[in-house]
Amino acid sequence: IAFVQVAYATPQSNVTSVSVKYASAQTAGDLNVVAVGWNDTSATVTSVTDTVGNVYALAVGPTTSPGALTQSIYYAKNVAGALAGANSVKVTFSKAAVFVDVRVLEYAGIDSTNPVDVVAGASGTAGTADSGAVTTTNANDLLFGADMTTGTTSAAGTGFTNRVITQPDTDLAEDRT
Repeated sequence: IAFVQVAYATPQSNVTSVSVKYASAQTAGDLNVVAVGWNDTSATVTSVTDTVGNVYALAVGPTTSPGALTQSIYYAKNVAGALAGANSVKVTFSKAAVFVDVRVLEYAGIDSTNPVDVVAGASGTAGTADSGAVTTTNANDLLFGADMTTGTTSAAGTGFTNRVITQPDTDLAEDRT
């Protein structure tokens, strides 16, 4: 399992859709992961698509902090190859969502048929983010985590690699195997 690339968008206004472009080429058969969060609980994601026709499925969510935040994580398995800058992921909402934060990541070496083993999601108000425990059924799994906060994220969790902390929102995408 190998991390390939990450990109993100954090529009600082209410939007009905957000697009994020993968800057580097994408390899056929890889896994795309999309963490999308927004600062309200009334808008919903109506679609996650990309310009090369990959099919996205919901892995976990929507997870909410009542009245404040929502986050979901989507994935596309066994993706089509794409030239550098040729694939953009678009997230569309049911109505204008508040301060959207979309993180897109690509991974290689993931099971192309059944890439999702187990999922967990949680919300809270403590100073340390915690999605809950998972027990995998494979010895070599990707553990992916993302947070959405009204505060500040400064680092990845213990044992995880920070892939991005978005600016100015300071929302995280992290992983480990």
